[in-house]
Amino acid sequence: MRKIYIFGSGDESFNMVKEKIIYRILERDEIRKLNEIDRYEIVEEVYYFKNGKLVLEKEYREIIDISDISGVIEDYIEDYDDGGTFIGAFDGEKLVGLSGIGGKLIGENKDMIQLTSLWVSNKYRKKGIGRQLISMLKEKAKQSGAKKLYVSAMSSKNTVDFYCGSGFDLTTPVKELFEDEPKDIHMDMLI
Repeated sequence: MRKIYIFGSGDESFNMVKEKIIYRILERDEIRKLNEIDRYEIVEEVYYFKNGKLVLEKEYREIIDISDISGVIEDYIEDYDDGGTFIGAFDGEKLVGLSGIGGKLIGENKDMIQLTSLWVSNKYRKKGIGRQLISMLKEKAKQSGAKKLYVSAMSSKNTVDFYCGSGFDLTTPVKELFEDEPKDIHMDMLI
């Protein structure tokens, strides 16, 4: 596995090449490339937070590629405009992974930054792309003064297990984020 870091003069001027996947900070208009990501997934088990712990239950869901994600894209562009950072994983010119953090500290102590997005195309999953995106965003979050990275994760077993395996733990939800996503599993990690 070959890693190359290229640093330039600006605060957001780094790239990373890992095998054939290139990771780099996205420009505002590149967030629209989110349409290129194949989100298809079959979910057979989901977690629910009950009585202070995670409970795994059988539940079938087929997540089909979102045909109209313009609202999601506009939300991410708004996050970008508010100081957020988005990193893309590219296979050639094709965006195969995207992750972002908000631009503002959140939580009661204003010591967390929200991981607002993590998308990896179906055929590129379980290849380390998601973990690499999180790793790169952790560095950006530290530069913003955050002590923790916060995520409200989709409740599928694969998603929650991925975040737990990446170092996230259950946390007390941030009130406004819990109100927006009460069925998500709220987690954070020290950075």
